[in-house]
This record gives sequence, structure tokens and C-alpha cells, in this order.
Amino acid sequence: MNKDVVLNIYILNWNQPELTLGCVHSLLNQSGSLDYRIFIIDNGSTDDSVKIFNQNFPNIDVLRNESNLGFQGGMNRGIQHAQAAGVEYTLLLNNDTIAHPAMLQTLLENFPKDAALVSPGIYFYENRELLCSLGGDFHPILLEVLGKPDAFYYPPKEIQRYEFLPSHAWLIKTEVFDTVGLLDEIFFPIYYDDLDYCLRLKHLGYSAYLIPQAKIYHRVSMSVGGRNTPKERYLMARNSGYYFRKNMKLWQAPFIFCFRIGSGIYWTFRLMIKKNRESIKSYWKGFKDGWFRKLPEKNKK
Repeated sequence: MNKDVVLNIYILNWNQPELTLGCVHSLLNQSGSLDYRIFIIDNGSTDDSVKIFNQNFPNIDVLRNESNLGFQGGMNRGIQHAQAAGVEYTLLLNNDTIAHPAMLQTLLENFPKDAALVSPGIYFYENRELLCSLGGDFHPILLEVLGKPDAFYYPPKEIQRYEFLPSHAWLIKTEVFDTVGLLDEIFFPIYYDDLDYCLRLKHLGYSAYLIPQAKIYHRVSMSVGGRNTPKERYLMARNSGYYFRKNMKLWQAPFIFCFRIGSGIYWTFRLMIKKNRESIKSYWKGFKDGWFRKLPEKNKK
């Protein structure tokens, strides 16, 4: 590898070549004289994804997994690849995003000296003036980052330090993975792995920052068919149970469990209004599986 390359970008694909094509194209002509390489991680796609990528991007390497390892397993392949390459920075990027032409340059130019991880502003694809995700700090008892569901946010004017940043686009100093480790694969295939990882960063004294001047545009929940679908509600409910059981202390358990029951009731009413009965059933099945089934053993930290 060229020793001048300071940044590797990893984009995960699973049977979504059109989304991934759009994401990669937005990265090919970034402003500034940056030395970076793009890698597509194909998570065992069963369509023609790999063929399409090879035809469209002959100079971009496709790292192929034999099966779908979920977001965590797929991105862990990229993290390990970056560690072996010895690059200074690693960018983990969702394939349902489009990068502003100045995104990379703005991130690197504004990377705080004490930061381990930074994220660009995650703007709606349809409304590019508003953030669809923001970030925040962990509640000291509930271990949750409290906010309004399905909310939108006006971007802050300045760089913000947060304990949690959603994992749509994480730019991380590669050396951080040596201490914090990989993403935890118990959260297969998606959701709550970013909360878990940011909590681990917090416990180890690392800092994370939102840089809203850097922009990506996000097509919300495309990987699970959209918000409030049965699959999305199941995974959110199940993985929240995994997350809290993994990270809470005994004295926090009654507070967290009661809070999650309340959250489940709230979501039930929301979905009832929309007459979304299948999502209600999926949510409570996920709640039961997340809280009362044995935790998976994969990469448990």
C-alpha cells in the first residue's frame, strides 16, 4: 500500500448495489488533495453486487465475506483490514448515504486533537438542511441517549463534543481499535452496536465529536425496509435488551427495565394509531427475546 495513504474508507454492502454505487460515486471526487482509499465490503450478497462493483469501479477493491455477517461483522472485517494496513484513520460509512463533496476534507481539517472519533452531520437525504440524527450523552442511570423518536434537528453552529454519535459515518483513529476492540457482534445484524461502542469509548476516557460543517445525506432505515417496519421494530427491541443486559449494573436494572416497559407501551400506542399490528407483534417478540433469551456469545466484550 502507498505509505502516503492516511485514510481507508469502508462501505458495507448486502444486496443493495444501487445504494452502494451512489455512496461510492459521492466519494470519488472529494475536494482537497487527500490521500485515501475506498473499499467495498460485500457481506455475502446473493445478487450481482460484486459483478456490478467490479464493472463500475475497476480500481476499487471489494472485500468479500462468504455470508452475511451483519453490520458489526462486516465492518469488523474493514477494521482489521485497516489495522493491518497501518493507516492513521478509518472511516466506517453506511451505504445508504451520500457524501457532500467537502465532507472528508472538512472532517480531517477540524478533527480535534483529543478526539478518538468524529462524525459529520447526518442530514436527511430529502431535506438537506436538517439533521436526522444528532448524538448526545448517556443518562447516568438509564444508559440511554434520550431524545424524541423520528425527530429532526437543526444543526449546531459549532463542533460539539458528545458521548454518543450514531454510526452512520464514523471517522476513527485506527489506533483506537487496539484498545477498545471491535464492534460487538451480539447485535447482529444491526442496531445498538453504536451505543455499546460509544459507551466503551466513554469508559476508557476517549472523546467523540460531531462536526456538523461536514455533511452526509442519509436515506433513513433503508437497510431494514424503512422506519417502523416489523423487522426494524423487532431488531430495535431485541438489541436494546441485549445492550442493557450487557452494560447495566445490578442497581440500575429495575430503573432500566421499567423505563423500557414504558417505552414499549409508548411505541405500542404509536403503532396502533398507524394500524401497524404486525410491527406491534414484532416489537414485543423482540422485547421478549432481548430480555429473556440467553445472550449470544459472539465477540462479547
